[in-house]
Amino acid sequence: MSKVIKFLQKNLIWAVFILMIFSVMLGRYHHDAFMKMKAFLPYALFLMLYKPMVYLKMGEAFTRRTNIKTKYLVVLTIFYVLIYPLTAILLMKLMFLVMPNVNHNLIAGVVILALSPIATSSPAFVGMSKGKTQLVLVGVIYTFFLSLLVIPFGSKLILAHVAKVPIMVLLKSLVIYIIVPLIIGQLTKYLVLKYKGKEGLENLKTPLEALVLIGLFAMVIIVFGINGAMIAKEPQTILYGAIIMNLYFLLRWVLAYVTGNILKFPLDQNIALTYSSTYNMTISTAIGIATFGPMAAVGTVMGGPFAEMIQMILLVKFFDYVRRKREARATAIEEE
Repeated sequence: MSKVIKFLQKNLIWAVFILMIFSVMLGRYHHDAFMKMKAFLPYALFLMLYKPMVYLKMGEAFTRRTNIKTKYLVVLTIFYVLIYPLTAILLMKLMFLVMPNVNHNLIAGVVILALSPIATSSPAFVGMSKGKTQLVLVGVIYTFFLSLLVIPFGSKLILAHVAKVPIMVLLKSLVIYIIVPLIIGQLTKYLVLKYKGKEGLENLKTPLEALVLIGLFAMVIIVFGINGAMIAKEPQTILYGAIIMNLYFLLRWVLAYVTGNILKFPLDQNIALTYSSTYNMTISTAIGIATFGPMAAVGTVMGGPFAEMIQMILLVKFFDYVRRKREARATAIEEE
């Protein structure tokens, strides 16, 4: 089973794309069947969220304070409270400029995505880039809690003239899709460690990764099946949306990388800061669907597998290039 899971993870972009096309084609003619499947969405979303919550290392955010961590958290706070909400407004305006008739719930999903916490996969990519994994791990947990304020109030302000934001429904969604999975996930970790030890927790990774993929694929099938007729009628929505989201994510990580350079972060810290520009597709999808309906998930998927995931992989190569260039320059200076 682990080989199948690794294959699907490696080819996740293509798997999601194929399922999306398949679901859209079926959804054009079997809309009622997909609407009946809508009741399974909350369970699919929980499966997507469960594993990250089990392995979230809460204690990492509360270790001793260091100058590096303090500096990093100050920058992160400014980005998440001020800069990313401002970029979300620009993103929304660009979407309307390119696609004036785009569904407003799709825009709502994109905005929530822009305000969501750091992706839980970021530490893995930071590790591959030889960056400071511990730092971005702190950022994941910190923005996780920061998003409890940023998402409801930020989306309320940004979407005021675009979509009705039922603030109580949104807050309820935050509790259901962040707090409840967090409690269940952390309780699972506690019980497994107590009775099975660290080895037992490690052995749990493969089946939980399988559940994440099942949840993700089920979500894609249901969401794109429900919206199949609309997407088939306006396929350019997906194409334009994916292009815009790639430009948006590029803007975010360039801003973070340049900020790190200006503040003279060492490369390993700057790698952590740059990957802190990511957003959490799983959490934003859950909240978007619960608050604005399945169309919101179309926006979050465009920004996830078709934008963020591609560029996170490319960033590994980018930082490898930066490191080699710096090493070559240092060698040249020594030889002089």
